[in-house]
Amino acid sequence: MRIVYFVNAAWYFELHWLDRSEAAISKGYEVHLVSNFADDAIKNNLEKKGIKCWDIELNRFSKNVFKNISIFTAFRKICKQIKPDLIHLITIKPILFGGLYARVAGIPFVVSFVGLGRLFGNKRGWLNKFIFNSVLSIYSLLLSAKSPAQVIFEHNADFAELNKYIKFDENNIHIIEGAGVDRFRFSYQPEPTQNNFSVLFASRLLWSKGLGEVVEAIGKVKQNENNTTLYVAEILDDKDPDRIELDQILQWEKEGKIIWLGRRDDIQNLIRNSHVVILPTKYSEGVPRIIIEACAMGRSCIVGNVPGCKAIIKDNFNGCVLKTHSASEIAEKIEYLRDNMEIRKKFGLRSAEIVKERFSKEIVIDKTLCVYNKILSTTKR
Repeated sequence: MRIVYFVNAAWYFELHWLDRSEAAISKGYEVHLVSNFADDAIKNNLEKKGIKCWDIELNRFSKNVFKNISIFTAFRKICKQIKPDLIHLITIKPILFGGLYARVAGIPFVVSFVGLGRLFGNKRGWLNKFIFNSVLSIYSLLLSAKSPAQVIFEHNADFAELNKYIKFDENNIHIIEGAGVDRFRFSYQPEPTQNNFSVLFASRLLWSKGLGEVVEAIGKVKQNENNTTLYVAEILDDKDPDRIELDQILQWEKEGKIIWLGRRDDIQNLIRNSHVVILPTKYSEGVPRIIIEACAMGRSCIVGNVPGCKAIIKDNFNGCVLKTHSASEIAEKIEYLRDNMEIRKKFGLRSAEIVKERFSKEIVIDKTLCVYNKILSTTKR
């Protein structure tokens, strides 16, 4: 049984989908990944784990019609070689062009919406409105009630939003919350005992993730006391037009506003050594992996007022949900958690229990494999 995963960036697949693909291999699937491999190290790592990798030219942000049509033709050519029994499409362009191919070829397919992204957040201008309406038209063609496709959302809010535009068959809708976390690797840990109060930001370095406001907020906090430190880690996405340039990161570090950690594979150690994890993101995404991991380890979190974050953080129950995303509000929340150790402990214990009940990787893997079994058992080819 051959399954093809089609996703826009290989680093994203490695970070968020590796556990599920390895579980599929353990169940007897032959797993293929079609993606843009900008890093040979990632490709080599995936191939060592038994995943067959196929490189495809895919610009996530290009609006060039001919380049986008070429994605369809390249994916079709690859699939004709693989002859998949099932296709799993993740992120917008793979859903659009992979979905069109799967419908034409009569191959069962699963779609994962890992947040609705900036498409739903930016409808200003005729071009963005045209793209928005065009994408919705294709989504409707691929996923409406007459389609056998199975559709996965990471939280109910994204389903509710897309359901305004597309008439789904709700029997084909599945809510699978996040990527799942390894609760042994990310087990509950007491806070560090050092006097310095550590705040961790670990995410793709995009302005819309809120790092600029966090840096400004830390400056405000330090006006009152100087024992709070902001640690910044994770991924520089040099293809994203919303990226924060490395020069800016290094400038903040030079000015003493942050401690820059770069990309790290030991994220559990960074969380363990932090008191608070912060992600004031402003756009629609799935349930952020860093927040799931921080909750599993018992850390208080400050998050943006977006559905993906609110799927796991309830304001003043197990963390803080921002209302305005302003630097002043972020500074206020940092000071509140810094000055209330018992509140942090209470939030952390509640968060760890939430992860145990809803966000473990075992739960996510089992639900995903059930989706595969359902579509393969009900679709005739």
